[in-house]
Amino acid sequence: MFSPFIINLSTTILISIFIIILLHYLWEYMKDNYSTRKVKDLVNTQIEKYKVLASNNIEGKTDIFTETEKTSMEEDLQQYLLTLQENKPLKI
Repeated sequence: MFSPFIINLSTTILISIFIIILLHYLWEYMKDNYSTRKVKDLVNTQIEKYKVLASNNIEGKTDIFTETEKTSMEEDLQQYLLTLQENKPLKI
């Protein structure tokens, strides 16, 4: 009724699907039982950040950076602008 080719092909397909499913469930089992879950506390970390920002706002602190950080950033910006002036982009 069926040719040997079709029977061989169908058994190969079924065995391949079975192996793929078996490996998938084995992977899921190993992942669930032998690894630690990473839990991020997204709610409380955002609440803490908000409290810090709110307390800075109430105290009147508007400067986030210290004077040394500000001067360092200004120097970095000046150096970057100088490198941009030296390497002028091509105009097309």
